[in-house]
Amino acid sequence: MQNVIEAVTPQGDVIFRVEDGGYIVAQQIDAKPLKPAQILEGALETIGIESATDPATGLTYEFFIAGYGLSREGAFGAPE
Repeated sequence: MQNVIEAVTPQGDVIFRVEDGGYIVAQQIDAKPLKPAQILEGALETIGIESATDPATGLTYEFFIAGYGLSREGAFGAPE
């Protein structure tokens, strides 16, 4: 599944937009740099530790998934 990075917050949260239009909130476990609009492939729809790969570079990133299936407002912390 393709996941597009929408934002990396100052608190270290990574917000992904998924193919179905939903959002995922995660904490990055490793220290590899991420950037908005970067595409990562992997199944990130399970609470807990998951990994995703950048198809352009082949690098694998690890995350703790805190929430998935969220609306944009829910992912960015605005009241729904």
